Parts: sequence; C-alpha cells; structure tokens
Amino acid sequence: MFLKKTALTSILALLLAACSSSAAVPDEAPDSDAPQYRSASLDGEEAPAAQAQPESGGTIAAVGPVASVNGEEISAEEFNSQVAMLQAQAQLPPELLQQMSSQIIENLIDQRLVNQAIDESGVEPTAEEVDARLQEYREEFETSALEMYGEEIDFDEYIAQAGISPEEIRESVYQAVAIEKILEADGLELPGEDEAQTFYNENPEAFTRGEEVTARHILVRVDSENPEDWETARQEAEELHARVTGGDDFADVARENSDDGSAQAGGDLGSFGRGRMVPEFEEAAFSLQVDEISEPVRSDFGWHIIQVTERSDEEVMTFDSVKEQLTRELRNQALQESLGTYVAQLREEAEIETYPENIQ
Repeated sequence: MFLKKTALTSILALLLAACSSSAAVPDEAPDSDAPQYRSASLDGEEAPAAQAQPESGGTIAAVGPVASVNGEEISAEEFNSQVAMLQAQAQLPPELLQQMSSQIIENLIDQRLVNQAIDESGVEPTAEEVDARLQEYREEFETSALEMYGEEIDFDEYIAQAGISPEEIRESVYQAVAIEKILEADGLELPGEDEAQTFYNENPEAFTRGEEVTARHILVRVDSENPEDWETARQEAEELHARVTGGDDFADVARENSDDGSAQAGGDLGSFGRGRMVPEFEEAAFSLQVDEISEPVRSDFGWHIIQVTERSDEEVMTFDSVKEQLTRELRNQALQESLGTYVAQLREEAEIETYPENIQ
C-alpha cells in the first residue's frame, strides 16, 4: 500500500505543480480500494452518487500585479488563471478563495523563484530526457491507479480533466528534471538500492498486503427496534436466500431487492480487509469460501445475505518485486525535501514584494 499511495501522491503533486496550483494534495491517496456502503461499512456513510457541484455565486480576481520577485512581476493574468483552475476543479466559494489568495500568491512566488534559478543555472534538459521522465510518470500513474482502484485511468485524460494542458505538464516535467540536476550539482545524494533495502527491512508492515475478500450482499434493511419488524425482515431474507441458493442469479436478486446503495451494482462491495466492515458482517464474510453464500446475518442495519467471490491471503511483497519503485519513491521524497530547503534559501536571498490590495 505504501508504494501505491506514494506513487499517486507524487504524480498528483506533479500535476498540480504544472499550473502552480494551490489546491491541496492529500498526504495519502484514499485508503479505500472499493466503494463503501452504510449497510456494511464502519464509517457510517452512504456512498454518494456522482453529483454536479453547485455553481459558485462569484469569484475573486486580481486587477494588477500580485507580487514582484527579483524585479519580475507576477501578473494579474497569472493569478486569475490559478483561480479559474481552482474554480473549475473544485467549485470553491468566493469566501474560501479569498482566504486562499495569499497561499496562491506564495505558490506563484515559489514557482517564479524556481524558474529564475533554472534560467540562471544554464541547465537545459534535452527533449529526450523530458520524454523519458514524462513516460515514467505516465506508466507509474496508470499502474498505481489500476492497483488502487481496480480500473484503468488514462494519464493524459486525467490531466486534461484537471484543466492542465499537455504543454503545461511538459513544462512541469522539464522543470522537475532541471531542478533535480541543480540539486545534485549542489551536493544532493539521492537514495539508491542500499537505502531502499534498509527502508524495506525497517518497515515490513508497509509491504504486507493483508487478507482480503471480494464480496457482494443483499440487505433487508430494518429501521425499527420492534422485534416483529425484525422477524418479518428475517423471513424476507430467508426467502431471498432460498432464491439465490436455488439457482437465481445473485446480482439480479440484489438489484431487485437489496435495500442498499450497492444494489445498482448487483450488491458488489468490492474488496476489503479486516476492520473495514461492521463486526457481524466481517465475521461472516471472512468465514466464507469463494462462491459460498451465507445464511442471513444480522447487523444493526438489518439482515445480510453475503456471497464471497474472491479471496486473497496475507502476502508479503518481496524486496525484488518492489525494489525499483521503492527506490524511485525514496528518491522523490529526498528531492521534495531538498527542494523545500532550496526554495527557502532562494526566498532568503530574493527581493520579494506582494500586492494583496490588487485582489478584489
């Protein structure tokens, strides 16, 4: 899980950096490998249906330069471009954008400092180097997304939906390669296989994939404390159990009868490990063999009929299987830490002025 999370986080950070966005990048990609439903999940939240975001009633805009970095102005157009991208991605209300305006300016300043440092260094990555790094990011993103979410996510389509053009992402990759060269010339020693082996040895839990099952269910919901209501629901669950064990297709019966958000997916809950579902549901699910169907199981939500469709035992990934990606991730982390220190130094030496009064 460590590798999948850090890979996605690194790529998402790159995507946002392409436009100097101030949108927050989560520390981790989502833990969930499958939809979570209120009828089984411990989080108590019904899986939301996709909905359009409400339109904002307005926005903020710069009417003049928002900062000056070593004599170079950061224009109103640059600031407004960031605001427009944030609006397109998240439909943020004007009040929140106003609160974020100073962070947007600071991010633009950091980006300008890095650009100036690259220009002054004379470092010019070749087109071949940029192509190779971009392809590396593309493959890493698509592989990690497939492992995390069980579906293919096209890298180029993803960045387009994020409002980032191919030219912008290529420029960001160019900058990433250039700044890496600068930092290495400045003394940065990037981790190698030995450091990766040490990390692997010291963090075994990060490379252990716990026992998981893939399951689907039918829920006869009970929203009452009346024993008679529970008995009536149990009898209905018994009838549905007889149908799915008697030859009726489980998914069809779930779609037609389950009182749960997973019904439209034929009751499919995806894959989950221990500690993710309510105890009664978990105990029953992990006791089943593949294709076995449980008797009706009672939880606080009602009566469940559960079928396990896949199982995977706990697995420890070997060092050889993770060596390449782990080394790359440790290098990325070292680069990010070094870059933070480098930008802080650039700030100390730079002449920076900000003009928040030009934001309305």
